[in-house]
Amino acid sequence: AAGELRAAHIRSQKEAGVDFITSNDFSFYDGLLDTAVLCGIVPKRYRDLGLSQMDTYFAMARGYQGENGDVKALAMKKWFNTNYHYIVPELEDDMEIRLSGSKIFDEYAQARADGTETKPVVTGAYTLLSLCRYTGKKTREDYLVAVTAVYREILRGLEKRGAGWVQFDEPAFVRDLDGNDRDFIKRLYQGILAGEGR
Repeated sequence: AAGELRAAHIRSQKEAGVDFITSNDFSFYDGLLDTAVLCGIVPKRYRDLGLSQMDTYFAMARGYQGENGDVKALAMKKWFNTNYHYIVPELEDDMEIRLSGSKIFDEYAQARADGTETKPVVTGAYTLLSLCRYTGKKTREDYLVAVTAVYREILRGLEKRGAGWVQFDEPAFVRDLDGNDRDFIKRLYQGILAGEGR
């Protein structure tokens, strides 16, 4: 059913005459949660349940009470000045940030197999790090290198599969940014874009 919905969304874009058709804009629950999971940002209490990747995702989104344990869902917060609520990812001090899963690649491949070249979209690294909750002593600075590496791997993986364009959504850029924020963004994107390839 999810595959049929994604195909229908792409057909809708094509019929509307959209030049750069988007993929990876489908979510079972929340786009920021999708990006967090793609980067391996899954708190230990959910990993310890020993569930499938999909069930772990929904445990984070909705909570889980069953034979494997009992955990509440991650917190929700308003998305900037809208009434949409997003799932707040949690970054733990001992968390290993790494590319986990293949959603962005799979959805690009599905569209391509159906004869449509798309522009994959993903929440940008700055917005991801800005909207996370830091549960230990580490701050966004401590995750810069690891997150940069994941985004470079995303770009390499998409280029390898034939993508000509990738869109990073950075709604956190609309906030009042100070010099430290602008410097952080510069270092983040210099690292992401320093990788080999296009």
